[in-house]
This record gives sequence, structure tokens and C-alpha cells, in this order.
Amino acid sequence: MALIKCAGFDYLTPLAPASALASLGFTNCTILPGQGRAGGGCAKLGQINLPARLGTFYCGFAILNPSGVTLNFNDSTKGTNFSLKFTTAGAITVTPQSSANAVSSPPMAVIPGAVWQYLEVYGVIASTGGAVTVRVNETVVLSMVSTNTASGSTTPSTGVDQLDFGSLGNAYVDDFYICDNSGAALNNFIGNTRVPAQTPNGVGASTQWTPTGSASFNWQLASNPYMDDSSYVSCSTPGDIDLYTVSPVANAPQVLAVQSIVVARQDDSGQRQIKSVIQSGTAQATGAVVNTNATYAGHTDIFVTDPNTGTGWTYGAVNALQLGAELVT
Repeated sequence: MALIKCAGFDYLTPLAPASALASLGFTNCTILPGQGRAGGGCAKLGQINLPARLGTFYCGFAILNPSGVTLNFNDSTKGTNFSLKFTTAGAITVTPQSSANAVSSPPMAVIPGAVWQYLEVYGVIASTGGAVTVRVNETVVLSMVSTNTASGSTTPSTGVDQLDFGSLGNAYVDDFYICDNSGAALNNFIGNTRVPAQTPNGVGASTQWTPTGSASFNWQLASNPYMDDSSYVSCSTPGDIDLYTVSPVANAPQVLAVQSIVVARQDDSGQRQIKSVIQSGTAQATGAVVNTNATYAGHTDIFVTDPNTGTGWTYGAVNALQLGAELVT
């Protein structure tokens, strides 16, 4: 699969515990509701942690007020492979393993300004054939080739598994994606991208989990922003599925993929497993089977094709989508 991770932060609130945010890949994270570039949420970030170490990648994100911020593309076990620094003059400087090989863009008035810009980075992690390309609002502003972008001297890094924005820094981040270069689609720069949230808003085709809390319907309980035991749905019967309709996406955009997010914990002594479920029409698709534990943790799955058609998503299909979870064991 080419699309590895995406995040729009609209579904998260400051009420979410740090442990749940960390399980979704965001550490030292402050969620800022209503301050995103489309009126939704955004985040001040320490790190974005990836589910895999990528030797070649394309990533993009909207950024606001990055002046003075250094963004490190890290191997979490070996250190920084290369870094991007946003200068107060509006330039972007890429520094690989040797600072003598650093490359800077011309100063850009848009970079220090208080307006959202869309930044994209292509990276190849290698000791001799490393490469970095940076785009701002889909225009290439700098390119670096045939350089050392692999940290570690004896056994050099093989990839990036963490984007480090420092200790929250000054920058606000929104609408993040990262792809590897595999597969037939989503294996290059995607361009200026939005990652809006569709949250549960109604009863779906299956209601088999047990509600706990003051709300009337399972979908309301499953939308608990605290991600705690004050409001939840639970299940002890393997194979049971809870599904919910979701809020619509506005403005009929082109849809590249759908990502499901399930936050769960177990209170049994034996190991429990769950998986996400999406339903389009009468067809269902499921995510990876994951183990739960005693602490709430988030699990994400990406669906590039509509299970009802076997092809890419349409705007209408996404707005008719149902999502939820199944207890596996």
C-alpha cells in the first residue's frame, strides 16, 4: 500500500488523553480545535511517529507560522537523517549528514507569514544516493541529489519512521499524509490535500454492542471525545459488529482514500482482538486484526478502494459510508 498514514486532526480534541494520542502516532501533541485551515482542528506537534520505516517517501502537510522551526526526518533508533529549517527570512534549508552539503531555497515571503501553506517533501534515505525535494504549494523550491541522508556510520539508517517538530515549536500543522513509492496509486506527491473527519451521526446496519453512558444511541456513545469509560460501547461476543452512519463531507471533493479509526481497550483477563469494519452499500471490508490491552489505544486502517465497487471512492459513496468495529476474539 502506498498511503501509509494521514491525519487532519478534526476528530481530536484537547480532552483526548496523551496515551490515546501517542497510540495514534502523535507525541508531545497539543490539539487546537477550530484553528485549522478549514475551520476544523489542527495540532502543535512534537513528533509524528510512523507505523513503518520508509526508505523512500512522499509526505505533505499544511503548516502555519514555521519561522525558526527545524523539522527533523528521523530514524528513531539512529537519529536525524536530514533536517528542514525554516528561516526568519522565509527560506527553507535542507541539511543532510554533512552540513557542507546543505541546500537552501530562495527566501519566500509566504513562509514566515500567518497564512497556511502546503509543504511537501520527497526523501530517499541512503549513504551515497540520498535525495530530497521540497515543494511549497505544489511548486518545487529546492532539490538535493546524490548525498548522504542516512544517519549512523557503522550501520547507516535504512529509512524514516519519525517526523520531529521539536518541543511543539511555533508551527501549527494540519492535513498530513505520507506515502511510500509502492503500488499502482498514491505513490508520488499527492498535492494540496485535505483530511476531513466524518464522525458517527446515526444508527448503522448492525447494532450488536452494548451501550454504557447517558446517551440514547450507540453511535453517540462511540463518539466520546474523552476516550474514557464515561461513555462507550462494549462487546463480549466474537463476531458482533456495531456500525454507524457518518457526517457528510462538504463540497464534493475528489476522494483518494478512507481511513477508519477505532479507539478501544479491554477489561477481560484473556486477550481480546478487534478490527475496524466499513460498509459501502451491502459490501463490507475490514481492517487488520489488533490486540487490545487495558489502556485505550487508537488503531487506524486505510481503504483505497470502495468494497462495493472494487474501484476508487466517489463522493456519494463516502457520504453513504458506515463504519464501526467487530470483536474478533
